[in-house]
Amino acid sequence: MTTKIFRKTFYLLIICVLTCNYSCLKKQIPPGGRLVIEHPFSDYLLNNNSVKISLHQNDLPVEIGYSFTSSHPGLVFEMGIRLPDSGRVYTVSLWDGQTQALLIQKNVQINNPQGFSYVDLNTTNEFVPISANHTYVVSVFMIPFSADDASDAAGDNFYDVRRNDQANVFPITGHAITYQREYTKTSFTPAFPDNLSLEQDIVNGFCDVGFSYATQ
Repeated sequence: MTTKIFRKTFYLLIICVLTCNYSCLKKQIPPGGRLVIEHPFSDYLLNNNSVKISLHQNDLPVEIGYSFTSSHPGLVFEMGIRLPDSGRVYTVSLWDGQTQALLIQKNVQINNPQGFSYVDLNTTNEFVPISANHTYVVSVFMIPFSADDASDAAGDNFYDVRRNDQANVFPITGHAITYQREYTKTSFTPAFPDNLSLEQDIVNGFCDVGFSYATQ
């Protein structure tokens, strides 16, 4: 009972902080409404027992990203990644999927290779408004080695995920966000990933967003 009360209080505190800081979103909350918070990719991996995660060594400079849409307008208040090399810093980008315009770009350090590491956009007032039914892309840039570290010759590692039944991983749907497909781009700097991956039964990466929206 104590644990349930603590969790409820914790989530209420999060909602209060978000509603106080997200003045533009707060105005959208109708009487009796609530604020929904989700991390779709993280939630999928955490709550899905039918997937297998394996290590993948990267040997090319590559941008890996995922297109997504939302069924509700809201805010991206975090961007995160799950990669196996603890302590490394990666560039994570949020793009307009239709115009390919860069909406925000942040560096994220891997704090826990067993979970997602996020950068908070709320504290710096950099949260990004998201329109319903519009395509966006969140991506991470990885390089095969660093010139000042010969031990990196094997490349930045990343994870692969497959379903145990070999069915397609995509689409991944949370409360409002749906991740649709994986995109890549071979590049020596962060760039919009515009090459559609032909494989849907395996996903590389991983990238995620923290998303909040108002509902009744």
